[in-house]
Amino acid sequence: MRFDTKHLIRWGIPGWVLIFWLLYESLFIKNINPLDSNLLDISKGLTVLISLAAIGVPIGYIMHQIYFGFTWGVNKNRKYNEIADKIGEKFPKHDEWGQNPHEDYFQFEYVWHAMLINQDAETRKYLEDRYRYMLSTIHGLGALGVSSGISMVGTIFISRFSEFHFADIQFHVYLWSGFIFQFIILLTTMLNHSYYSNNLRAFQIKMLKTYL
Repeated sequence: MRFDTKHLIRWGIPGWVLIFWLLYESLFIKNINPLDSNLLDISKGLTVLISLAAIGVPIGYIMHQIYFGFTWGVNKNRKYNEIADKIGEKFPKHDEWGQNPHEDYFQFEYVWHAMLINQDAETRKYLEDRYRYMLSTIHGLGALGVSSGISMVGTIFISRFSEFHFADIQFHVYLWSGFIFQFIILLTTMLNHSYYSNNLRAFQIKMLKTYL
């Protein structure tokens, strides 16, 4: 199995984000000052950092699987009839088109890749690179959205079931400022995910209309 740096970054970011926020909330809610803890010891701090970095990759991979499972589960909401209608009569529909959204998706992917195969090397490379970039960005944003959502739930859980000093204003500031930042990250991630998804679909439709 080939493991590139891009996979490390793609899978690591959602995991590292989740670990960071849960660690942030746990430290402050538990009234632990990182400046007074053993984390500042170089050897111990480096060991903890390397361990968390390593753990973040499989956690991020799990975030990707959750994202894929969720998006595939709601795939029935995608209207491929509208996509086919925009492409026109050149789009070859399968015999049971419109009855199963999953089968419609497979047909759309087949038509897309069949079109790529029929292009010259230069055109195919451009289309593949553009498609790969946008698809990778969409999936990365999706996994980051899952990570942000889980971290927000984790923040609520930690604050609800821990011995939190509710009368301490300082810790309220730490708690809710972190929660607000998580919400902002989740919101912007969802907006960017929607933008790139629409952009990719428009790109595919226009290219199919041009090269089919």
